Amino acid sequence: MGQLHTLRRFGRRVFLHTRWGDVTGRTFHDLALIAIGCLCMALSVNIFLNPNDVVPGGFTALAIFANRLWGWPVGTTLLVLNLPFLLIGMRVLGPAFGPKTILAVVLSSLAIDALHPVLPVVRGEPLLYTLYGGLLYGLGMGLIFRANATTGGTEIPAKLLEHFRGTRMSSSLLAMDVAVLALAAFFFGLAPALYALIAAWVMARVIDFVEEGFAAAATAFIITSAPDAVCQAIIEELERGVTILRGEGGYTGAERIVLMTTVGRRQLVALRQAVSDADPDAFMVINPSHEVLGEGFKPLTRVRRADG
Repeated sequence: MGQLHTLRRFGRRVFLHTRWGDVTGRTFHDLALIAIGCLCMALSVNIFLNPNDVVPGGFTALAIFANRLWGWPVGTTLLVLNLPFLLIGMRVLGPAFGPKTILAVVLSSLAIDALHPVLPVVRGEPLLYTLYGGLLYGLGMGLIFRANATTGGTEIPAKLLEHFRGTRMSSSLLAMDVAVLALAAFFFGLAPALYALIAAWVMARVIDFVEEGFAAAATAFIITSAPDAVCQAIIEELERGVTILRGEGGYTGAERIVLMTTVGRRQLVALRQAVSDADPDAFMVINPSHEVLGEGFKPLTRVRRADG
C-alpha cells in the first residue's frame, strides 16, 4: 500500500508547466509505456509478421503491400499514410489526437525502419511466427492504449466517419479489416491471409488483457465529494452518460452522491484519469460487464427482435 501511495503521489507531481498542459509523473509513465509499446510492435513486424507475409491489419498492412510493390520502407510509408489523418483528426476532433498519439505513430514508424537491418527473422513454422507476432503486436498496442494514446491507423478515419457521417466505428473498422484481408489474399495467397486472421485474433485478446482483462465493457461506481466536476469530465471527455445515485454512509449516516457509468474497455484508462483529475480523493469501484445493451453499445431493440 505504501508503494502504491508513493506511485500515485509521483503521478500527480507537476514537474513543468507548458502551453499544452502540465508535465507530471504520469506523463513520464505514459511515455515509457508508449516507448515500450512501439518497440514491441517494431519487433513483431520485423521478426515475425513482415518476413512471412502476415499482415497485422490497418495502415501497417498497406505499408507492407507498398513495400512489396515498390520497395518503399515499411515504417516511412506507415508514417506518410498516418500523417494526413493525424492532422485532420487533431483539427476536427481536438485533444483525442494529441501529442501522445503523434509520438506513438512517429516512434513506431521509425523503430520499424531503424531495427529492420539488425533483427533476425523467424520463418518456417507458421504457428510460431503467427502467434508470437500477434502476441507482441497486441502487447505493444495494449501498452500504448494504457497510456491513453492510439497507434493511428484505421482508427482515425473510422472516428472521422463517425464524426461526419454517423457511421459506427465498429462497422467502419470491420469493413476496413475485411478489405485488408482481401488484399492480403490477393497479394500473398489465401494461406497468409488466414494466418493474418489468426494473428488479429491473438492481438485483440492480448490488447484486452493488457488493458483490463477480458470484459467487453466495465461499469464504474464513483463516490465523490465533487460530483459535478466528475460528471462533467465523464460526459465531455469520454462522451458517456452518468447516472446519479444517492446513498448513505453506513458509519457516519451522511448522505453520499454515487455516480454510475459504463464505458468501453478502451476507455478505462481515460476514465481513471478523468476521475483522478476531477477529484483525487474519489472512491471508485470498477466491475467487468460482459454484455452491455443500450445506447453507445449493442442496440437493445436488435437483441429483442433476434430473440423474438
